Amino acid sequence: MKFLLLFIAAVLLSSLRIQSAEIVLLENGVARLPIIAPEESGPADELAHYLGKIGGSDFERISEAKDLGIYVGTQEDFPAGVTGIDRKLGVEEFVIRSDGRRLFLLGGGEQGVSHAVVTFLHDLGCRWYFPGELWEEVPQLKSIKGTWDLTGRPDFSEGRRIWYGFGAYGKNKADWVNWNRHNRMGGPRNINIGHSWSGLDPDKDFSENPDWFALVDGKRSPGKPCYSHPEVVKRMTAYAVTAAEAGRKSISMSPPDGLGYCECEKCQKVFGGAEPVKTHGSLFATRQDGTVVNITSETLFKAVNTVAAAVAKKHPDVLLACYAYSAYSHPPSFDLHPNIYLQTTTAYRRTMLSLEEQLGQFGDKGTRLGIREYYSVYQWDYDWPNPGKMAPDVLQKDLRFFHENGVGALNAEASNNWAARGLGYYLASRMLWDIDADPKPLIEDFYKGAFGPAAKPMERYFARWYGPSVVVSNDAEIPKQTKLFDKGINVRALGDAFLDLDDAVRATREGSRQRARVDAFRGYLHYLVLRHQLELAAKSGKPQTVINAIREETEFGGRMSDTNMIHTRALLGKAFERRFRNFLPLLEEVDTKAWRKVGTPPESDELDRFWDADRKLLGL
Repeated sequence: MKFLLLFIAAVLLSSLRIQSAEIVLLENGVARLPIIAPEESGPADELAHYLGKIGGSDFERISEAKDLGIYVGTQEDFPAGVTGIDRKLGVEEFVIRSDGRRLFLLGGGEQGVSHAVVTFLHDLGCRWYFPGELWEEVPQLKSIKGTWDLTGRPDFSEGRRIWYGFGAYGKNKADWVNWNRHNRMGGPRNINIGHSWSGLDPDKDFSENPDWFALVDGKRSPGKPCYSHPEVVKRMTAYAVTAAEAGRKSISMSPPDGLGYCECEKCQKVFGGAEPVKTHGSLFATRQDGTVVNITSETLFKAVNTVAAAVAKKHPDVLLACYAYSAYSHPPSFDLHPNIYLQTTTAYRRTMLSLEEQLGQFGDKGTRLGIREYYSVYQWDYDWPNPGKMAPDVLQKDLRFFHENGVGALNAEASNNWAARGLGYYLASRMLWDIDADPKPLIEDFYKGAFGPAAKPMERYFARWYGPSVVVSNDAEIPKQTKLFDKGINVRALGDAFLDLDDAVRATREGSRQRARVDAFRGYLHYLVLRHQLELAAKSGKPQTVINAIREETEFGGRMSDTNMIHTRALLGKAFERRFRNFLPLLEEVDTKAWRKVGTPPESDELDRFWDADRKLLGL
């Protein structure tokens, strides 16, 4: 009898969801509802944490269903009779709905639950502009009440990823992970894609079986496999099947990086007797039927097709991931296995096709499409404050182009350089979720939310580098967009940026979060001044002066690490020699490792001293 009454009550309550009704979560600083979720629930813990910060009141966490409460979980956690949702949600799809007595934050999978929670918190005014606690904005509210009836799922439904080339230190990585979660990045699965030998050992196998490897200019080399060799395909297949049996849900089949692919007689059979021509760094030929074929694409993708078919026999849900890049940018002449996930690059495209033609032809082959994008590459831009593809108008145009051409995932290399690219990274996260998101309100929210009374001078500062697409005020003074570095630092532009931040400092209160955020950019500008000092030192012709300038730039760069403003993991690590390549002869006898260490960011008073000296150097 008790079970029957509970069932009837659940059915009656579920009918309330037909018309959403206002619900009160917090009243006069007192929590009014418990959070109902499984005992082990990261999203529920996060909701409790932030609601506590918002309202100053603890929200009780319970696991048993009640008539009143905030339900947080997947569809499997709560029956449809309780939630009133009678359709299957996607893994990242969510529902936020109130019925007057309960608030549901539900997802089709754990990621959907997380997206529901952060979307709800965002609706309350929470923001996570850049990585790190400093850039977290949490409103202070005495009451939380309202009516919610929202559903959501990402437009780039296969994946949304912005990652750091050269990696990140522990704190930076943790900050990045949190930023990704709070801005709904990720995807339904972790797609493993990267350059791989797919089970071959280039040293051992080449010594034993040189004919398994690429023939280039008449000579076998261990740089690349020969994808026409049946033993190579067998090894690739065994590698992938073993990985699938071990539980891997995606397996990379992308070849080792660089050129030097096989041109042996067996590989050249793909031309069907047509005469090959060397172009775009590879061999192409036009068959008698008019089909243009590329030797590497034909042999590689045929091998990957064979592997995908073998894996699919026992593991039909496993993806075989491969770039469409470099010498294998050109689409093959045949269809691809449906379990192949293909990621086309926007650079190093060795094909005569436009990107639109390339995407269209690969899409016609029946494959899932992703884009390998380049938002920042340290050795290309060295953290200079010019946004390139991250300018909002360019970013929106590119993302809409990808979406319209069947791309379901974006995988963008970036740097931990949020001073230089951060606004673009933040906008990208919002538009990857909603391709129709208007960047102007997002930018205005960023200026006001992150900088408060300093919104206007910071708008001017960003417009200096990003251009007019980041201007949101009707009465804003729009500076001319400037490139800071082009065969030397533009000292005038750097000085103007100093004046922008001077105004921002005057507008903010000492000790406030807005001042601390402005100070993060002041630290970045001081770092750029140190680069200017290196330029001056180089002109002096004094070796020790140059060495001292390199040390100062490197050591201060290390101190900036925890701010996420510049990509210090690259500067202090593998890219150090590239950054200072013009001065390496001077550093041969110097222990540079003593400089290349993570340090403590400058306090406000120390930053003020740096700032005063920098102003004099710049003639301000």
